Amino acid sequence: MKKIFAAALAGTMFLASCSGGGEEETTEEATEETLEEATGEESTVEESGEATEESSGSTSSGESEEASTEENIDTAAASTDDKPKDLTEAEIDEPGLDFGYDIDEDKVSMVENATETDQSVEDVLRNSSEVTSYVQDTSIIIEISQGEQIVDQSFQGIVAEVDESNGLEVASDYFNENFEIIQPHGYGNSETGELFMFTEAGWTDYSPQYEAKDIIYGLYSNIYDIIQQMPDALQVLEEGDYDILYYTGNDERVYQLYQNNFEMEFSGANMDELQMGFVAFINKTSGDLESVNLIATAPGLEAPEQSLTIEVILNYHEYGLFDDGAEIKKPHPDELGGAATEEETAEESRE
Repeated sequence: MKKIFAAALAGTMFLASCSGGGEEETTEEATEETLEEATGEESTVEESGEATEESSGSTSSGESEEASTEENIDTAAASTDDKPKDLTEAEIDEPGLDFGYDIDEDKVSMVENATETDQSVEDVLRNSSEVTSYVQDTSIIIEISQGEQIVDQSFQGIVAEVDESNGLEVASDYFNENFEIIQPHGYGNSETGELFMFTEAGWTDYSPQYEAKDIIYGLYSNIYDIIQQMPDALQVLEEGDYDILYYTGNDERVYQLYQNNFEMEFSGANMDELQMGFVAFINKTSGDLESVNLIATAPGLEAPEQSLTIEVILNYHEYGLFDDGAEIKKPHPDELGGAATEEETAEESRE
């Protein structure tokens, strides 16, 4: 089942920009159509975003729904903060990147200076069974470039409060590229079977269609499983206060992991030249996984001078936040609406 927060519109953007369809179907139109399919709502394009630790207290909920829609059509196109981005010097020097996801050059430098160790993944990465609750934000960036020029770029993110200590409870909000929370996203509880998504009509019951695990990509348990399935080419490095898991290549198994877990799909791309990267930063002192970057890039078939890069950026912080009685925010009962309509259900089933 596809995640509610879907990234599958990557192929649509790619075809629009790289195969001559850019004038007939703009990025904004492609975004709107794909997000409609992903959520079953006509106007859920306006939902965009996740928040980082620094901005978790900042909101723009007072903005009108119309203003939110206009802003997010411009910025919310992908279904990835304090993070390593592309690891090449050319990307580091790329002009014009939005402030919200500028590259953390300190982490890029750490990767460049890191050395191999004799430790295994199990030695440095905390088992998912030991992780209870945390705050997780996911940003997904789609970038179409030609040479050193960025032709098109889009962003979408979600921040989530997560408790995996007893089943799964998760509450999430959208945020924009400036890490400003736009509006609520969803709430799910595996113990009660509840799953509500915030739509044009308000909080709508989607429990017949989805489970709590479908709300976000970045569950620690999910990323832990992905790392366990990475090929032997995944290196364990160290630099300063961090252990680093690092991979680059074009292994088919890695692409399948990206596709199965993040719905990364390249339409109209030269898959023979697909390149992928993975880097995770683990704090040596605390043992906390702090961030994970997954990157995939490929040139176009009809326009090989252009290339598409999809980056998923996952950040983890505030481990244990909900272990001592703190409650994950839940929609107020008076705000909860009814079940999704048959039309919405049919729209979802086509996914």
